[in-house]
Amino acid sequence: MYRFKSIIVSFAFFLLLLAVSCHNKVKAKAEHKNIIPEKELISILTDFYLADGLFSLPEIRSRFSTRDSVMNYIDIIESHGYTYEAMNSTIKYYFVRKPKKLIKIYDHVLGKLSEMDSRYEKEVAAAEIAIKNLWKWKQAYAFPDTSLTAGTEFSLPLYSLNTFTLEFTVTVFPDDQTINPCLSAWYCNADSSETGKRSWLPSIKYIKDGQPHTYTITEDTSSKDSVILKGLLLDSENNPPACSIHATISRITFTFLKQAV
Repeated sequence: MYRFKSIIVSFAFFLLLLAVSCHNKVKAKAEHKNIIPEKELISILTDFYLADGLFSLPEIRSRFSTRDSVMNYIDIIESHGYTYEAMNSTIKYYFVRKPKKLIKIYDHVLGKLSEMDSRYEKEVAAAEIAIKNLWKWKQAYAFPDTSLTAGTEFSLPLYSLNTFTLEFTVTVFPDDQTINPCLSAWYCNADSSETGKRSWLPSIKYIKDGQPHTYTITEDTSSKDSVILKGLLLDSENNPPACSIHATISRITFTFLKQAV
């Protein structure tokens, strides 16, 4: 952020020098009328910084190498509906008459950039989760389902020295006819998945309120040999007809949190 502030301040001084070098004298009242509103000024300065970041990339810089760099900033100003002269007048006005206010404007710009950076980091994290998602079955289920393909059985291989996380969102509607709808899942040795001893995941009973609820299960299998995770995302104590089940399951992710070393 220090680099950003120095760039903006340097550019502002550059604009001020241009404004001072002009021989056209403008009356204070007229000058004030030509001032860009603070909110718009913050947006323009923010775009200046983003543009500077883009121009630091070799492929972008080479594309615009034959162009006067000032023109790039003029394009930004005009894209906001203002002129280069208006920007000159605005910067000169704040430097001469309200320098403390200008510092606050820069602080707003820094805050806006910080917010954008935080949002970007969250989006990158979400993208990384999507890339690492090892759930290979359907991404969403909706009941009732007449296609006869909505079974929620799953079987996933696990690896020793790993901690896995299973996360999903379930909505069960009040008219659903299942008794105690729940997740039913376990893991056991991969070589004896049908007859071996089962280690059950924590029991999760779904709420029939028509609202989405997200459930997260994290299990450490680091002390186990190679195992397999099996189960049903939607199980119940009865076996009602498919037409009487009213629920949805979505946003399913299955990830490993700790890789073997």
